[in-house]
Amino acid sequence: MGGAGFQSGSNIESQPAMAPVVRLAARLQRAVQESNAFEELCAELATFIPFQNFIVYVFRDSAPPVLTQTNLGLPWLQNRMSDYINGLYALDPFHRLTVEGATGLFRMQDIMPEAFLKSEYFKHFYHDTSVVDEVRYVVRASPDTSIHIFIEREGKDNLFNKAEMQILQDLTPLVCAFVEAQQNWQRQTLQAPASGAPLFDLRTQIEGLNGGVLTPREVDTVELMLKGHSTKSLARVLSIDGGTVANHKRNIYFKLDVHSAAQLFDLFLRSLTLDG
Repeated sequence: MGGAGFQSGSNIESQPAMAPVVRLAARLQRAVQESNAFEELCAELATFIPFQNFIVYVFRDSAPPVLTQTNLGLPWLQNRMSDYINGLYALDPFHRLTVEGATGLFRMQDIMPEAFLKSEYFKHFYHDTSVVDEVRYVVRASPDTSIHIFIEREGKDNLFNKAEMQILQDLTPLVCAFVEAQQNWQRQTLQAPASGAPLFDLRTQIEGLNGGVLTPREVDTVELMLKGHSTKSLARVLSIDGGTVANHKRNIYFKLDVHSAAQLFDLFLRSLTLDG
């Protein structure tokens, strides 16, 4: 499935100069069969677009995601993202793209639910950071594996501008081809086994909260709340009115013995810790 997060234009002036792109293609071709392949990709992309954070996750249909590369320090980020790996990744707006088998360049602000920036998930992972913009190359490298390449900007008023987004979009075919070739080489040579951890199922996790007291529609509501949907968005997705959404929320809070979205998120997070 092609990327729909950012549409490529036809203005030739916005495209990277031919010589740097040729050099990029040659360097990536050489790096495919190297253990530090994604380090090379990070370094090469930085020659086109400045950014602060570079993170690579491997998502498999049969296992939780695996953090494989970052310029932030792998042990530190693995510790910081342990909740994400244990199940919160299912609330990540980009996870929907994995489920759909998408490939392409996507930007957080284009795919997130309308209340995402106020969600407890956002506060948990982004509020205490300086990240102001995030794009990802999402590559369906095989029928059961997607690679997410996070590229993040930090600092006030440091968003990717239109020209930079266009350059990243223009480089998408090269990046996708590199990832697909690297993953194919890894499967053939390293034959690394997939994680033995059980696959996380978001709906099952929500159903089990407080002993399984929620109705199917209340489970739907909790899932959308955790993902950052507003009351208006909940009503639209569930095809109900705002009053019914309010009733569902009231019943959910009562059954789970919580009083706010923050307490609901904390309950969900603790359930992941207990299961782990």
